Amino acid sequence: MTHKIKILLGGLLFLSHSTYANNGYFSIGYGAKMMGMAGAAIAFPQDTLAGAVNPAGMSQFEGLDIGARLLYLPRDGEFDCRGIGACDELVRDDSRRDYWLIPNFGWNTRLSDKSTLGVTVYGNGGINTTYRKRLFTETAERVLGAPSITTDGHLGVDFAQVIIATTYTYEMSPNNYIGVSPLFGIQKFSAQGLDFFEGVSSDPGSLTNRGDELSYGLGIKVGWFYKPNDTYQFGAYYAPKMQMTKMKKYSGLFANNGDFDIPSSYGVGMAINFTDQLAVAFDVMRINYKDIDSLSNPVPSVSEFTGGFSADRLLGAKDGVGFGWRSITAYKLGVRYLVNDTVTLRMGANFGEEQIPRRSGLLNPISPAMPSKHLTAGFSYKSSQHSEWSFAVMHAFRNELTATDTAFFGADVKFGIEETTLDVSYTYSY
Repeated sequence: MTHKIKILLGGLLFLSHSTYANNGYFSIGYGAKMMGMAGAAIAFPQDTLAGAVNPAGMSQFEGLDIGARLLYLPRDGEFDCRGIGACDELVRDDSRRDYWLIPNFGWNTRLSDKSTLGVTVYGNGGINTTYRKRLFTETAERVLGAPSITTDGHLGVDFAQVIIATTYTYEMSPNNYIGVSPLFGIQKFSAQGLDFFEGVSSDPGSLTNRGDELSYGLGIKVGWFYKPNDTYQFGAYYAPKMQMTKMKKYSGLFANNGDFDIPSSYGVGMAINFTDQLAVAFDVMRINYKDIDSLSNPVPSVSEFTGGFSADRLLGAKDGVGFGWRSITAYKLGVRYLVNDTVTLRMGANFGEEQIPRRSGLLNPISPAMPSKHLTAGFSYKSSQHSEWSFAVMHAFRNELTATDTAFFGADVKFGIEETTLDVSYTYSY
């Protein structure tokens, strides 16, 4: 890969950076129109960002969409070791970076009466923390009665993912479309402050504090969109697991020597146009985090911490310690109301299952990607025949997880997160 291409891809990752309104670490939606309806877009495409969800939705639009998301995301973590060993103090900190700016882009053009070709660039994330305290190390030192408490260094991870989808759609029969998107994926990851776990890593030199690592991969997404009449719309999509190159700098952290692929997902949707003005859309989406060993393998058990880890369970090994995530289902409901030819109103609700069970709380203060209940609202203003501006706000209510009597010296581990976003998008239609 040439140096110029690496700079371009690195720039995309920097701009997309790592945190979104999430179902796990998948964004609930892309662009202001979709976000205004809480991501309900499988059967209700509204612009060229539809290619990020259902490729067949691109059949409905020609034009250009460009926008950005401003995000506010406070996170915190704490280890309550009071009364354990020599510990007499709660170990707590807030993640230090709370604001993010994330771009999005889509373009589509018609090749013939039955086909279109376009590109959508979108991202996922949510695994990001920057604690000034090294929570694991400081907790251990307090429990063991260390003469000086660790105060230098940081604890956290940074994860960003960008997908470039080139989408072709074809009308198989009247108002019945299929879409295919070859995908090119790029991931960036870094970790710091995990020194405490060097003794249980298969490759301690590739566990933490190695700087940014990039991985790349190819995949595919297929979709279907059908509008049998003016009232009903249906859609579905499927994306198999996307194989990524290994993250060699972190082969002592991720299972199977640095594997961190993108999980498979699929979804179905239905929309009803009750009148020319009022439409309601509903999606159900499944994300198979169990596909990814680094995410789904169990966290350390009490017996492992006290009796030792087998070679296969060391961090980075074939069946190595993971984050204990499970697969989830997300439900999205959106409403759109056309006030007139100029103004459109939107609102929605998104509920996603929590991918981090209570028993897996130990390692997840560094990756609290667990907002589960989201409310959204937005509007569009058509400034001319070809131009439209759209805005959306989203709030994910604070979610906390507490794991009691954990394998980590028996300390209680708690972490929390909430999220608020503002999306702005510009559409130019041909």
